[in-house]
Amino acid sequence: MQKSRRWRGLELLLLSLIFGVACGGQTVAANAPETPVPTASSNAASTNAATSAAPSTVAPSTVASAAPPANASPASDALAKSQADAVPAASEAAPLPQGTLVLQLGDSFAAALGVELGKRLKSAGVRSALEYKTASYIPNWSFGPEIPEYIGKYRPDLVLVTLGANEIEIPKPEQRVGAIKHLVSELGGRPCVWVLPPLWKPDSGLIQVIKDNVAPCRYLDSSALVPDLPRGRDKIHPSAEGREIWAEAVFQWLRKERVGDEKHAWALKPAPPPAK
Repeated sequence: MQKSRRWRGLELLLLSLIFGVACGGQTVAANAPETPVPTASSNAASTNAATSAAPSTVAPSTVASAAPPANASPASDALAKSQADAVPAASEAAPLPQGTLVLQLGDSFAAALGVELGKRLKSAGVRSALEYKTASYIPNWSFGPEIPEYIGKYRPDLVLVTLGANEIEIPKPEQRVGAIKHLVSELGGRPCVWVLPPLWKPDSGLIQVIKDNVAPCRYLDSSALVPDLPRGRDKIHPSAEGREIWAEAVFQWLRKERVGDEKHAWALKPAPPPAK
C-alpha cells in the first residue's frame, strides 16, 4: 500500500513535469513570427497586384495596326476622316517664297479681292500691296501713269490685275485688244495674272478678248473658279462671305500654279491650251 502511494506520487510528479514542458513550448511558438501557408486565392491576389504595379509596354507597331473599337460610331469615323482630309499632302504645293512682294492692281473688284487675299499672303510670309481705283477701266490703267509708278515703287515679284468689270457690256469688246496688250507690256516682263471678275451676268465677249490677248500673263477665270459667289446688297460685288471664298480660291490657285525657283520665285506654269 505504501509502495503504491509512492508510485502514484512519482507518477504525479512526472506528469506535472511533462505538463510544464508542454506549456513552455506553446509559449515560445506563440511569440515566433507567423508564416501562414499560402492558399490558391492569396496567390491569385499577389499576381494581380504585381501585374498592376508593373509598367504597361505596348509595341508601337501593335498600336498602329490596332483595329478600331467595335463600338465606333459612323459619326466618329467621319470626323476622323474629315480631320485627315484637312491635312494637305506635302506634295500638293511648295511653300510660297518668303519675303517676296505681290502687287494687286485694278478697280473695285481688285479691292474686294485684295484685302482678304493680302491677309492670306501675309500669313504665308509674302508681302503684298494693293492699289485700286473704283469705276476705272482697262484703258485708264493701260495708258495712265500709275502702273509704271507702282512698278518702280514696289518692284513686285508678281502682279495681279483685276479689271474688266466696269466694261463688261461694251458693244465692241475687241476695241480693248490694244489696251490689254499695252497694259501687259507695262508690267516689265514680271510674272503676272489677270484675275477676271466673277461675272454676275453674261458679258458681251470681253472676257474672251482678255483671255486671248493677256499673254505672257496668265489669266484666272474667277467665274469658273468660284461659281455662284455670294453677292452683296448691290448684287454685283461679292459679299463679305463671298470675298473670303474668292480670296481663298485665288490663294490656292496661286499656290498650285507657281513653279518658281530661287532665281524666278513667282514663275508660273504655262497656260493650258484653249478648250476646243
